[in-house]
Amino acid sequence: MRSHPVVHVSVLAVAALLATAALSRAVTVSVIPADTTVTIGGSFSLRLVTDAFPDLKGFETIHSFDASKLQLTGANPGDVLTSSGNPYSAFLVPDTAAPPDSAWYDAAMLVGSSAGPGILVFFNFNAVGLGDCPIVCQLVDFRDSNNNRTLPNCVGGMVHVVGPVPALKETWGRLKSLYR
Repeated sequence: MRSHPVVHVSVLAVAALLATAALSRAVTVSVIPADTTVTIGGSFSLRLVTDAFPDLKGFETIHSFDASKLQLTGANPGDVLTSSGNPYSAFLVPDTAAPPDSAWYDAAMLVGSSAGPGILVFFNFNAVGLGDCPIVCQLVDFRDSNNNRTLPNCVGGMVHVVGPVPALKETWGRLKSLYR
């Protein structure tokens, strides 16, 4: 029995699609630390971390948060972009709708490609309001050297903004008795 060459090509194409789908499900981008507590008025950073990904030419991330609790102050590229020493482009996309409640980050390698695992970006925040603030993943889009799209799994995080912890007042007499 002689097989038809088109059937072999179709089988190979389906196998390639299944392998790509399996890869996209296998990759996860996570907010680290996933659960953190900060004091109101404090500054802190959250990292977006990716699992292994062999050919990362560019990526886009969008994460939302409650603007009454957090204020995004900036972003710094992680080691996924910086470790190769090759030039890259990375920037925060301005939030055009009030209130500014999203961290939208675009990055691409200008020469070659990069790979995970590692840190994609550090998001810098100020804690401006009390309460719990989920960091919700809206989109993570990876592109390889052929501009093929992979949509990794995405895990958000939670930030708990608490008030200052009251300190016990010490009297001068009590302090002197401790050190005599």
